[in-house]
Amino acid sequence: MPGALHAHTPLKAQRPDRLSIADEPPPLSSPPEMMSEVYVKDSPCLLLIASSKQERTPAFERAVALARTSGARLLIAALDHVKLLEIMGLFNPEALAKLRDAHLQVHQHWLESQVQEERSKGLDVDLQRWGTGDVFEDIQHCVRSVRPVMLIKDVHHEASLQRLFSTPLDWELLRHCACPVQLVIRSTHPLPVKMLAAVNLYRSNDADLRLNHQILNVATQLALQCHAVLHVLYVYDWAAIYASGMTMMGAMPVEPGFQEALSDAHEESFASLCAQHGIMERRRHFMTGTPQPTIEAFARLNDFDLLVMGTMPRHGLEQVMGNTAEVVLTHAPCSVLVVRAGSL
Repeated sequence: MPGALHAHTPLKAQRPDRLSIADEPPPLSSPPEMMSEVYVKDSPCLLLIASSKQERTPAFERAVALARTSGARLLIAALDHVKLLEIMGLFNPEALAKLRDAHLQVHQHWLESQVQEERSKGLDVDLQRWGTGDVFEDIQHCVRSVRPVMLIKDVHHEASLQRLFSTPLDWELLRHCACPVQLVIRSTHPLPVKMLAAVNLYRSNDADLRLNHQILNVATQLALQCHAVLHVLYVYDWAAIYASGMTMMGAMPVEPGFQEALSDAHEESFASLCAQHGIMERRRHFMTGTPQPTIEAFARLNDFDLLVMGTMPRHGLEQVMGNTAEVVLTHAPCSVLVVRAGSL
């Protein structure tokens, strides 16, 4: 049976009657040494992928705020890639070279001024330029060299037609980046205030189940650093479980009471998982439905400003169709932090 039947000690989980939940005050502040432990201990720095715009984007503000509250070093990576200039280069390579050089010079000067400003405020921050022509490969090389605890980048939404012919950069990072990736959209707070971690108890092996613990380890430590409230959501998808049991002969018969028993087993496993990570019952949410729209609706209705999810290596049809984290990113109601299986 699915991974949910690998249940831990059963506990009773909360089952909300509706999508909306009441706002709660943030937890009390933690001692400074606890706030910086995850970044200082586990990795030398945070990595910000700088936007090509000369402005302090949401990802820029998020990275600076996280570095300041955690005490981590911040490395800003400036990439030599501008789509508009690349398109112009198809028609006039000489003009492309001049425009590109002019842009990089101005952009570099602006970034250096921002670095100096943050250093004057006591932040440990550096600037490094990478540029081989392939943005994804540049980022991968930077991650391998620096080994950051987290990569932070502004969300970039690709046009639907473009997604048919190429894989968006953000999706590539979710699939292949060796560290957690936080993709940021505009928010009223530099740091997350209300976080939602989405787990999946429908797993096929122990490696898949460990991803849930990775997600909650990252989410709980980040919430502690940011003084944020953390909720955990599991969307039980009976239709997907039933479809997975179908054979070439069609649907398999279901014994009376089996669906209810399986739902109870998933709910108990979810409660046990949350209990192991210290999640209070009123912040556990067990729901039934299709994961992607349910997660989106729950996050939007309850004004979460950071959604923490996991992603697994994919094969075959799953690789073509994508996964929940990628689909949610397309219509993200808030910033998304994605933990790749085995990335920690």
